[in-house]
Amino acid sequence: MVADVVLPQMGLEVSEGTVTAVLVTPGDTVAEGDTVAEVETDKAIAEIAAPRGGVVTSIEVEVGDTVPVGATLMRIGPLGADDASPASDPADAEAAADAEAAATPEPEPVLAATPAASPAPAAAETSNGSRRRRAAPIARRAASKFGISLEEITGTGPAGRITLGDVERAAGERDAAPAPVPAPAAGERLEPLSATRQAIARRLTESQLVPQYTLTRDVDVAWLLAEKARLSAEGPAKVGVVDLLVQALAETLVRHPQLAASFVPAADGAPAQYRHPAGIDIGLAVATDRGLLVPVLRGAHERSLPELVLERARLIDTTRSGRLGLGDMTGAAATLSSLGTFGVDSFTAMLNPGESAILAVGRTVDRVVPRDRGFAVVPTLTMTFTFDHRVVDGATGAGALAELAELLEGGMAWRT
Repeated sequence: MVADVVLPQMGLEVSEGTVTAVLVTPGDTVAEGDTVAEVETDKAIAEIAAPRGGVVTSIEVEVGDTVPVGATLMRIGPLGADDASPASDPADAEAAADAEAAATPEPEPVLAATPAASPAPAAAETSNGSRRRRAAPIARRAASKFGISLEEITGTGPAGRITLGDVERAAGERDAAPAPVPAPAAGERLEPLSATRQAIARRLTESQLVPQYTLTRDVDVAWLLAEKARLSAEGPAKVGVVDLLVQALAETLVRHPQLAASFVPAADGAPAQYRHPAGIDIGLAVATDRGLLVPVLRGAHERSLPELVLERARLIDTTRSGRLGLGDMTGAAATLSSLGTFGVDSFTAMLNPGESAILAVGRTVDRVVPRDRGFAVVPTLTMTFTFDHRVVDGATGAGALAELAELLEGGMAWRT
């Protein structure tokens, strides 16, 4: 029995990924759990594992293809499916896929003559002698779905093979012809976006569609800084301000569970709903060479401070190396974003689609404030909470921000 290797669901907010590496070829023997491909999403490069042991019978995608969740990346047959099997030979697999994908005959393509020494042509001859454009099976299915003839598409894959990205570009050009990109002026250059940057741009655009509002408050962090020093001296790990903020934010969500809910729009006849998570997982905005990524710290409301310190360090290291596991990337109840180390006093963060709250904090600044009929110099941290107004009303958000401030000014009982 042949098993499909598919792009798994990696969270409600992840809908597609770009294939960055195919690590096997037809005929290779793999064991269950072996990494057979790598796919880049807006969060990280995910390793795709073989669901069973066997022989790779076909590869359904190419490097550079952008595929939706659930798409078949390759197929694995049982041991004993050798090179004699119809799908194990690339040319035979192509012909078989062509025959399967062709529900209706396509018009005869007009082909330019090619020298005998040139690479493989962009069209292949099938068993009935007709000439057909070379295309990945997933690209053929997409072309059929969009109602586009393969003859209208220019393939950018090896030997002119048509990829899923080629089909999607053709569909976009047909439905809405974009304004032409002006040629670069002297000294200018155009830089294509990486898959991660494209996904980030898409998600930020989606964020703008969410009705969101922000609340800001300055917090006296003299007690918080003293606690940081005390806990670091007494405990097994050096505690940072971010660790304390994560634990306090998680406690705030426990006390105000509506902040952890997310909005699920009406679909397929079902009304709009709120989704409530099973636990409190906190996303951490991390700057990397590939862009801003958000790994998720699981069970932040239950972890001790030493556990938080170790897990935060692990997540940051794996995020910056681009090797996050699938379980590290999705499902945050809220996100913490800090730019204090960059010298930023305060800022407003945009909501991550699928979340209803994000906390933005800047650096600690000494400020002169009135106190006891006089003045005092107080270390101050500015916090800005952004909420999805469909989920969190203004009064609820204000109450949560006030409680978080109280926790940070002396009311938090740390889990140590």
